[in-house]
Amino acid sequence: MRPPVVITSRSGRIGTAALAVAALALLVWDATRAGLLQALVNAPFVALFVWCAWIFWGLASIRIDNDGVHVINQLRIWDVPWAQLKTVTGRWGVTLTTLPQDSSRAPENSEASETTGADESTEMGGTSESTGAGGTPGTGETRPARGHSIRAWAAPAKGTAGKIIGTDRELPIIPDQGHEPIRISLDAFAAARLIEIEQIQRRAGATPSDAAPVRVRVNWPTVIISAVLVTLAVLS
Repeated sequence: MRPPVVITSRSGRIGTAALAVAALALLVWDATRAGLLQALVNAPFVALFVWCAWIFWGLASIRIDNDGVHVINQLRIWDVPWAQLKTVTGRWGVTLTTLPQDSSRAPENSEASETTGADESTEMGGTSESTGAGGTPGTGETRPARGHSIRAWAAPAKGTAGKIIGTDRELPIIPDQGHEPIRISLDAFAAARLIEIEQIQRRAGATPSDAAPVRVRVNWPTVIISAVLVTLAVLS
């Protein structure tokens, strides 16, 4: 069994850690100057600032395993089985396109899809949309089903400096056997290539007819922690 691969933004996580250390030092300095009580009053604001940096820089990730690709974004988590994955691109960040989903295999617990008609949703600047096989109201026309377009925020697009230099990071060699997750940091193009390679290696003859449907669920830990920190900041 090939080990799982987890793609994250290493620079984003290091930056968030450095920001957290600086914020902690600021709180200690505040406690020595204004007193411990004032530092505790300011703590929720500092914690909320660091948490927002973590959400935008370090939280997102892409997990690749034998079941498929799991996209962990700030507000939603997508589970895309290998047999449902149609294409993956890395031009403006990693974007996964799935095969059309019929009404009997629509994603569960998804605000982004309906069994009929069309629905679009925007998440943190990216879009995810799905159109069912229903007809156009008032025309009697039937539109074909469309798959999801899922934007992953864990692997950023290569910056201008990287394009000018033209440096391409070598893809890691994934062993055929293993259980410990392999954690790497890649840009969007490299991540897209790795996903394509792993789809070939892990798919093992699966077909869309016997694959699980694409699923999406709310990233509740992020939502709950954000709500708690905002509430504490307002109350303080």
